[in-house]
Amino acid sequence: MTTATATRPATRPTPLRHALRTQLRLVGPFTGWFFAIAVVGAAVATVVLAALRVDVSTTVVGLARQGSIWVVFSQTVLLVSMHLRVHVAAGMTRRVFARASVATAVAVGLAYGLGYTVLVLLEGVLHDALGWDTTVTDAVLPGPHDSALALLAEYAPTHVVAAVTGLLVGSAFQRLGGRWGTVALPLTFLPFAAVLSLTATQVGPVALAEPLSGGAATAVHVLGALVLTAVAAAAHAAVTRSLPLRTTG
Repeated sequence: MTTATATRPATRPTPLRHALRTQLRLVGPFTGWFFAIAVVGAAVATVVLAALRVDVSTTVVGLARQGSIWVVFSQTVLLVSMHLRVHVAAGMTRRVFARASVATAVAVGLAYGLGYTVLVLLEGVLHDALGWDTTVTDAVLPGPHDSALALLAEYAPTHVVAAVTGLLVGSAFQRLGGRWGTVALPLTFLPFAAVLSLTATQVGPVALAEPLSGGAATAVHVLGALVLTAVAAAAHAAVTRSLPLRTTG
């Protein structure tokens, strides 16, 4: 007597999950390499400064933030320009690409924010052992930056908005072409520029008469970043949904 064993058919991932997985695989290695270089550079700088017996109170890791926000922005611009055509050629929709790319951009931005938070906290432990202070000198928010939440609020919003703004800039270039995409940059780049102006002394183009307190500045920065992320994501989805893909040859 033979018995038939019922086997459950393998479940295929949804188009959204498949697109998200593919995009994360594209941008993930860049994130890893950036932090590997940042860690090595900070370690070398710290060893040199310790050997010179220099009393350093500035976080070395945190100084790399000026480069990382542009790296994140460039990654998502390239994600649109390099992957959208392949995505559609594989039979998937522009709407799925828009949703997956926004999720990818937010995930990458949060990864950078979390990565910086962990590294600055670890650097603070090392500085304490060497008898140094740890100060974030290029901070957007007023200090102190001595807790994980304070550091996450400092680093995550700017990276998330930079990543989603890169999607909008990339899709606008695909839609308008090089000439008009460049002309549109002051508008498509606006969310990124705006999040950098959400500080204790300025909210967008409005200079405040009295600086905001630490808690109020953090709330404005985080909530403002959420709004700017939503606006940039919605604009990216609208541009991508009816995007004509030019053929060559």
